[in-house]
Amino acid sequence: MKEPAQQPERGLLTRLVLDNYPLKLLSLLLAIALFSIVHSDQDAQRSMYIDVVALLPPRNADKLLVNTLPAQVKVTLRGSRARIASLQHDDFAPLQMDLRETGRRFFYFDQNAIDVSGRVQIVSIEPSHVELVWRDRAERKIPVRAKLRGTPEEGFWVKKPLVISPASVTISGPKDEVNAASEVFTDDIAIDGMAEGAYERRAALEPLAGHMVYSEQNSVSVHIDIVAERSERTLRHLDVAVLGAGEAALRPSAVAVTLRGPTRSLADIEAEQIVPFVELPAAIAPGVEVLEVKVRGIPVGFTVERIAPASVIAKRVR
Repeated sequence: MKEPAQQPERGLLTRLVLDNYPLKLLSLLLAIALFSIVHSDQDAQRSMYIDVVALLPPRNADKLLVNTLPAQVKVTLRGSRARIASLQHDDFAPLQMDLRETGRRFFYFDQNAIDVSGRVQIVSIEPSHVELVWRDRAERKIPVRAKLRGTPEEGFWVKKPLVISPASVTISGPKDEVNAASEVFTDDIAIDGMAEGAYERRAALEPLAGHMVYSEQNSVSVHIDIVAERSERTLRHLDVAVLGAGEAALRPSAVAVTLRGPTRSLADIEAEQIVPFVELPAAIAPGVEVLEVKVRGIPVGFTVERIAPASVIAKRVR
């Protein structure tokens, strides 16, 4: 009779791993949990950035703070590893810098002002303090100038001066800077391709230099009139007509008339439509008379700039 085959004996390493496997796995998990509990209770250190807000003196104070203040400070904390790891930026209220007293030279950050729950210690705040630089404050009005960008439609131009409302604004800041400021400009106002007409534009004022600010408003209203370009044209050798009672011989009998109006239309004016004339008075006077030359036929939008000569000598014929 044939004996059953014997199974090969397991190796030592296999027995160490597989024997009592469930018990060994449970022991490993308990060891990991115990390790986590022990180490989570150990102290840890971490740095975070906390926001800073400043309480400044009122706008009418005699002094003005001119140095830059930090927007955040670096706070180093120490506490249990679990608590330190759980802290977030939103867990901290902003630190307040009370700068309403204009006589102080330095501001020191107080660790006790940082409110954080749990076993957490504030190790340091960087920077620990801020030097304060104060200067005399002043306020005054300065005129506003409008800055235009581009050009209107061909044949038109911007009528000057522009109407700006308000015409001046109040600025405040360090006394030396305010006294040195002479005017302030608006941001660019585009006028490219504007045709004839009246336009109203709201324009922001350019940022002020240095530590100056606008006390009231930082924008103005600008009224822009776009008008046709105007130039002159002289029509020469125009015969002077005689109107009124009787006839007269004129010396000279022709004059030159200079018209001013829209450049686009000047060339369209015909000499025949412009009529210089004199008016003979009803009373008959012997000898000669000096009569003022007047003009008829002036197109709408045009004016008579000059008549040369402005008067003529009339000698009655009958």
